[in-house]
Formats: sequence, C-alpha cells, structure tokens
Amino acid sequence: TRSAPQEKGSTFLQLGSSTEQQLQVIFEVLEEYDWTAFAVVTTLFPGYEDFVDYVEVLTDSSFIGWEHRGVLTLNLTDDPEGTRLRRQLREVSAQIRLLYCSREEAEAIFRAAREAGLAGPGYIWFVVGTNLGGSDQLPE
Repeated sequence: TRSAPQEKGSTFLQLGSSTEQQLQVIFEVLEEYDWTAFAVVTTLFPGYEDFVDYVEVLTDSSFIGWEHRGVLTLNLTDDPEGTRLRRQLREVSAQIRLLYCSREEAEAIFRAAREAGLAGPGYIWFVVGTNLGGSDQLPE
C-alpha cells in the first residue's frame, strides 16, 4: 500500500508530465516574444486545479516579471446558447490566454470566442492538454 503523499505525487505525475512540458514550452515562447501578461482559462475538466497550480509554480519561480491576470474557470453546463460563456470570455483582460479543457469543450469555447470577437488578430490562445489530438478534423 502507498501512503497519501506518494499517492498525491503519483496522481500529479499521472496527470501527465506532457501537460507540464507543454506549459514549459509555452512559457519559453511567451518569454521569447516578451508576452508577459496572460490569463488562464479552464473548465472543470479533471486536472484543472493542478494545471492552475503549475502555472503559479512557473510564474512564481521565474525571474521574469509575469503579469498573471487571473484564472477564469468556466462551467459549460446549462448554457446551451453560450451567452454566459461569451460574457465571461469578454471579461478576461489579457490578450494571451492559456486554455485547459477537453477537446469538446475547446470547440464550444472557441465558437463562443469567435462570436464574441475574441479569436481574431490580437488574441493569442494556447490550448494545453493531453487529450486534444487524435482527430483528422481540427476545430475552426
């Protein structure tokens, strides 16, 4: 049997070092282009709390002056028209957004972002997750 601390560490690793690696690469890109202001957008997709925690670890342990403009956690249930989703996305002040969600949720979020005028020039979205590939068809 394992003790609780080992299980927690194991769970974090099970979340996927690939998510950690994706974030590390994204932060290198952000640093390279001097894009220091960003916001985090997540859904309630499993692992989102660890994702948010790891973003904080990366920014807190860096000498870069990151301007973390907050976390928006979306609940996509009971919003079939996406009205609440569009409003919430408009409230995010950063042009650069780190998104953690499922593939299906990403499609709904990007549809709402396009409808709200938040997916064109001037907006940069980084989608992070281990379950986003594997399809011949990419969302718009």
